[in-house]
Amino acid sequence: MKNYHQIKSLVILIGVFIVSVSAPVLSQFEANNAIAELSILQDALDGQDINERTIKDVRERSVALRAEALGCVDEIEPQVETLKLEVEALEQINPEVDIEIYERLSDARNRLTKEDAKLKNCSLTVVRSTRIIDLSNKLLNELTTELLSEKGTNILEAIATLPNQISQLPELFLDSALERMNSQSLVFLVLFLILGFSFGFFIGDQIKKIQYYDIFKGLNRELILNLRSLFKPFGRVQAPVLFGSLGIAAAVSTTLSVDASESWIVRLALSPFLASLAYVFINLVTGSFSPASIEGENKIKQAKKLKQKLRFLTLILVLSYIVFGPDWLTSDIASEQSFMRIGIVSVLIISMISILNTVTLVFASDGQYGILKFIGYSALGISFLAELSGFHNLSSFVLSGFMITLMSAYILWSLLELNESSIEWVNNSTSVAGVRIRNFFNLTRVTAKSRLAIYQLFFDAVFWIVFITVLFRIWDPTGTVLGTISSYATDGIPMGDIRIIPSNIIAGIIAFAILTAVTGWIKRWIDRRWLKQITSDRGARDALVTIVGYTGFTISLLVGLSIGGVNITGLAVVAGALSVGIGFGLQSIANNFISGIILLFERPIKAGDFVSVGDVEGIVKKISIRATEVETLDNQDMLIPNSELISGRVTNWVLHNPYGRIIIEIGVAYGSDVEKVKEILEKVSADHDQVITDGRASPPKALFMGFGDSSLDFQLRVRILDIKKRYDVLSDLNFEINKIFSKEGIIIPFPQRDIHIKDESKKK
Repeated sequence: MKNYHQIKSLVILIGVFIVSVSAPVLSQFEANNAIAELSILQDALDGQDINERTIKDVRERSVALRAEALGCVDEIEPQVETLKLEVEALEQINPEVDIEIYERLSDARNRLTKEDAKLKNCSLTVVRSTRIIDLSNKLLNELTTELLSEKGTNILEAIATLPNQISQLPELFLDSALERMNSQSLVFLVLFLILGFSFGFFIGDQIKKIQYYDIFKGLNRELILNLRSLFKPFGRVQAPVLFGSLGIAAAVSTTLSVDASESWIVRLALSPFLASLAYVFINLVTGSFSPASIEGENKIKQAKKLKQKLRFLTLILVLSYIVFGPDWLTSDIASEQSFMRIGIVSVLIISMISILNTVTLVFASDGQYGILKFIGYSALGISFLAELSGFHNLSSFVLSGFMITLMSAYILWSLLELNESSIEWVNNSTSVAGVRIRNFFNLTRVTAKSRLAIYQLFFDAVFWIVFITVLFRIWDPTGTVLGTISSYATDGIPMGDIRIIPSNIIAGIIAFAILTAVTGWIKRWIDRRWLKQITSDRGARDALVTIVGYTGFTISLLVGLSIGGVNITGLAVVAGALSVGIGFGLQSIANNFISGIILLFERPIKAGDFVSVGDVEGIVKKISIRATEVETLDNQDMLIPNSELISGRVTNWVLHNPYGRIIIEIGVAYGSDVEKVKEILEKVSADHDQVITDGRASPPKALFMGFGDSSLDFQLRVRILDIKKRYDVLSDLNFEINKIFSKEGIIIPFPQRDIHIKDESKKK
């Protein structure tokens, strides 16, 4: 454990060092230089020879300059306002009163003029950069619209020119790489083939022997078979061939300096390996490891159909990749091999429609995701019609976007399911790993569910944000929408005289969450590592840990607000308003707050004490800043305001020690042997294990208190070790006293009255 803490501390120090070294050095923003650069960017947009890449570069640089200019405005604007107030105040003073007033006024005016000029230049930079960004977005949208609306060869024209296209087919397979083959290339080819074949045989053999590994020996056989089924494409027979072909691709690419986009030979060698990876993914989607609960005869049947359809789609994609290259869907082959292009795209669309229909049967039920299914069919229909009509760019854009969206949606759904199942496993697992994880995060059975829900919410939010960002990347090729959103997120949304910056707010929330988590870790570390050695008093440790927790929370809140863009100095106004509110409606809350601080410092009571507050009696469980939680003897949790503990009468039975006194009042019948009664009472109490008889307190004593109406009155006074057990001790002593009195013939009388009836008839 000691080594663990040392390593952990070392990692933290290294991280801090890396962050400090890698932190960029902020340079002062020069508005004049920025204005000059914006002029150059404007000229670039006004030029005749302009393309998409140039426009995006101009927009990216303009966005950066706008962000710097906004930062400049935010920095200088408060300074200008302060200087204006200073100048106005100095102008009200007669310079003849003090000669320094004139000098101060002149200096303030000079500084105001200088800073105001900077502010105007920064504001001008913001305006000009915004105009360039808007113009860039307009040009990008026009280019994209022009590209997507470009019309090529339709299906009828492709059929008409089919003979000419067939005659050009051999040109697709003319590979210059084959002409550069020599003896050295062949040697490398054979060498890489042997290496790939050997490595593939090793991988396949390891997958075959997966059940014999120590890490998997504790797993059941069904799980082992499912793992082997998942990696079936890399079995003992297939793996040597797959990695051998991969070696051929590596040899050709290395020796001939060609990549997959240039040579169909390289693509042919890569295709078996790529297809196998796709088959592994298909097995994951439709097999036992799928996040979907594929149970029941109907779903299992539909999952098998889905597997076949996905394999067919993979085959079509691999063949297209071999013949046309990795970018064939967005390349210019439509003008040369339009019929083949239209045919392949049509087969892909029909295959995707069939897959979409089966996917809904496997992963959805009772009409779930109906609207998404409709959108998918609509997108595929648009792509199909566009392809037949000759709008190949539009068809490729919609088809590729749909395929990537479907893949991204599945990954998102899998991550959400994995997150939920992981949280559930951590919460309910009884394994050693589950217990260690809960101990590391200080999770109990009571708090685990609520605290883990926060982690689940955080990761779900991250997954959704990434997914939405991917959607914007897919369906917004120009990046104008995402760029606008990003600009609002980083530059802020103006609202009157203030600007709300969402990125700063999110950063502030994240900083607050991180610092709060660090505070919790520090509390546990201080309690376990230091306070246990300093004091064994649980109450003192709880008080110090609570104070550290509130201090850390306050610091976390202030840091989070500062990063979020809240002016901390402005909180003084809020504090003033709060003080007025305290004087009226919040005085009870303030009273409890101050009382809680007094309880933590003075510690008249602490966690574990047995106290009586009014008619409430029980054990103190927790002292918070507003109220104290007391568990009564009936196992009820009572929240007592701290002000009652400070201003009211509180009995702490165990303030200095847990000892307590019990008084038992007993009456015996007249005529009883009082000496014997005294002896019995003192002996019974002395025999009890909770009664103090070793001199730490006064010994048990029976006192003859007086002569009652019906009995001789005694009191038995005893000191016990734990006052919290006084009712148990009282009951035990009463049982034993009654038992011995009955045995010895000592009678405990009940109240008696003599009734005299007056006879009035004798008077007559």
